[in-house]
Amino acid sequence: MAPARRPAPPEARKKPRLVGPPATVYNGADFVTNFTKSGSSAEIRISQPTSPPRAAPMEAILPVLLFVAIAALVSVGLLVAAQMIGPRRSGAVKEMPYESGMDPVHDTRRRFDVRFHLVAITFLVFDVELLFLYPWAVASRSPAGIDAAVAGGAVASRGLVFAGAMLFVTLVVLGFAYDWRKGVFRWR
Repeated sequence: MAPARRPAPPEARKKPRLVGPPATVYNGADFVTNFTKSGSSAEIRISQPTSPPRAAPMEAILPVLLFVAIAALVSVGLLVAAQMIGPRRSGAVKEMPYESGMDPVHDTRRRFDVRFHLVAITFLVFDVELLFLYPWAVASRSPAGIDAAVAGGAVASRGLVFAGAMLFVTLVVLGFAYDWRKGVFRWR
């Protein structure tokens, strides 16, 4: 039977060595890069946080102005090219209104069925619901979200925020049940 291996004494174990001036602030963005590039896996480099150099006002706005100028040139260039290259023939078929790939058969001012509008409004309700729930879901998982608001005194507790979100979901579900009962989703 082989003798059992003893663990190395605590002072003999390899301890991580901090490289850098004392009392530096940990910069999380550079941690992986500096840790993997170091010569030893037990060496952690701590870098000083640096603020980006301030640019002159014109240097800061120059890329935006350049983007606007290029966008304007491309738009005008495409319009001019279409006028110069495009065909200039017209006929009865080209003068006819064209809607959704179908030839117009009736008067263009006829009434649409209300079901088109009901389905569109229902879609908008659920689309807006997602727009409200997504930021809540992100803020509930982020330490700088709901927890920071509770710590800062803006909100009494996490439970209050959760109750508000659940009230919102309940109202949307009740609206969905109402639409279902009225037959909005039934296409006759």
